[in-house]
Amino acid sequence: MQDSLPGVLEVLLSRGVPRSVLKTAHDTAEAQKIQPEEYLLRHALVTTECLYSAFAELCDVPFLPENGFRFRTLNDKPLNIGEAEFGPVLLSLYHNQALYAIAPEPRQFEAVYRHLRSYPELAKQVRIATPEAIRYASSVTNSPAGELEIRFPAYSARNIRFSVVFVMIGTATVLLFGLSHALSDVFLFLLTGIVSLACLGAGGVRIASAFATQNDDLNYRLPEPLSSGLIKWPRYTVLVPLYREARVIPELLSALKNLNYPRHKLQILLLIEKDDVETAAAIPGNLPACFDVLSVPDGHPRTKPRALDYGLAAATGEFVTVYDAEDRPDPDQLKKAAFFFAQLPKEFACLQARLVVDNGGETFISRHFALEYACLFDQLLPWLFRNRWPFPLGGTSNHFRISALHAVGGWDRYNVTEDADLGVRLERLGFRLGMLPCSTLEEAPVSVKAWLAQRARWHKGWLQTVFVHARFPKRLLLDLGATRTVVLAMLFLGTFLLVALHPFFFALVLSYLSGYYDQSYFFENVALTIMFVTGATIGYAGTLFAIWMGARRRDHGVHVIDALGVLVYWSLAGVAFYRAVWELASAPYHWNKTEHGLSRHRTKVPSWDMKQETPLK
Repeated sequence: MQDSLPGVLEVLLSRGVPRSVLKTAHDTAEAQKIQPEEYLLRHALVTTECLYSAFAELCDVPFLPENGFRFRTLNDKPLNIGEAEFGPVLLSLYHNQALYAIAPEPRQFEAVYRHLRSYPELAKQVRIATPEAIRYASSVTNSPAGELEIRFPAYSARNIRFSVVFVMIGTATVLLFGLSHALSDVFLFLLTGIVSLACLGAGGVRIASAFATQNDDLNYRLPEPLSSGLIKWPRYTVLVPLYREARVIPELLSALKNLNYPRHKLQILLLIEKDDVETAAAIPGNLPACFDVLSVPDGHPRTKPRALDYGLAAATGEFVTVYDAEDRPDPDQLKKAAFFFAQLPKEFACLQARLVVDNGGETFISRHFALEYACLFDQLLPWLFRNRWPFPLGGTSNHFRISALHAVGGWDRYNVTEDADLGVRLERLGFRLGMLPCSTLEEAPVSVKAWLAQRARWHKGWLQTVFVHARFPKRLLLDLGATRTVVLAMLFLGTFLLVALHPFFFALVLSYLSGYYDQSYFFENVALTIMFVTGATIGYAGTLFAIWMGARRRDHGVHVIDALGVLVYWSLAGVAFYRAVWELASAPYHWNKTEHGLSRHRTKVPSWDMKQETPLK
């Protein structure tokens, strides 16, 4: 009968590690006066996780794998009792008992084993992990903002190396242009075909969505019985992330005060960054009981979704909605959302209200922003919803079941267009999105500079979303199915293609019209001419038709000059796209802050005089 090996080595033997390897490790370690576990790790004979899980088995305590746990924290700091990498670190208070994670060094294994055997009650409170796992859990902000990275790391933009991605894209682009030089005619034909199909598809979708939604109710009215005070409304939480928004605080509080919802069922959380003293000072100290100001601790990255995750952790409502600082929602919006949720299956996780720009008549930029929103929220998104296809959410006025938000890990603090990512993630994890027939008034940027910064952030976030969800294509297909995956890909990639190429297309058209280039080569090719003219005509005409329908329904007015303005607006969107590409490579998590309260043409909101505030029921 062979001699048994001591401690962890015997467990490793039972797992299939050869006895000869373990015996050599034991004998050599003894000669070198180190522990055999240390020898195994130094010479990479077993992995760290294999060794520590074997030690956990020996001690008869649970083993915690990396990404499998999080710590209790105080102001984003893990509650360490020992050293950061080795613990003990507080995991939780479960059944009034503290649970700790430890990762002793291999030379301490024997002492820890004897101690746990001597104190079995203490052993019930201990979990074993690797030093790497504890280090990783400590590096992730183990606040609510770290929920997604702990539970669903594959869905977080944190784990994508965007610089590597762009090196690959750059290499592919160089190879593509090299091929185009060698096969210029074939390349021109393929490129024209792809762009023409994209334009054709975009125009067709615009026309189809405008026709399909022309009779939709833009602002649903609640049935009269629901105005009764006898209705038991569910508890509702409103999250309002604020950063450098002192200018709009009075209008914001007035808009929130106008929400027609029982105050004893309403929780309004104003989420303010810890160092934003100006915004904090602008908030009155005598807010009603349904308001609360939540200070978001310092942390990285400083983004809106990070603040929202803190708000989610403090939310007490059955339903949660998000409003931005400049928002002016329909006063009955919460009741309408609760009413529709009550009638829909539980799989509906989110209802997106329609966003409407109310300062569209101020500048060229705000005008086309208003037209764009009319097409997006009144036509395209409702059409996608009607066909049971996934769609990106807007950044505000999206109403959630709080249970669904918890189920999918909340918002991704590393995605600067968190709404688009969350919409895709909800659909992938089995939930559904819907549209809410009521509106929120929004302020559009009034300057090109402000609009470019905002649009670059949006494009950057959409690129992040594509990289995250396209990381495992087979898994995406299984989650959404072939048809819905294709629709989602066309929605994102088609938009990127058209936006990226439009500045060049616009410049090319101007150069042809001015006679700078010889037109004969292109227009003598009948196939290229037919593809180009058909795609461009339908794409442009479809867009103009959708704009006309949207402007008419939202009373924005129909201006002939908009037909030419669209070309300029699209070209500016292309500039914003290339800025987004640069920022994604250089500063992927930087948040381009949009200033609010600059418009002079917004709908007036009655001021809220806190001194005359009536008691809330």
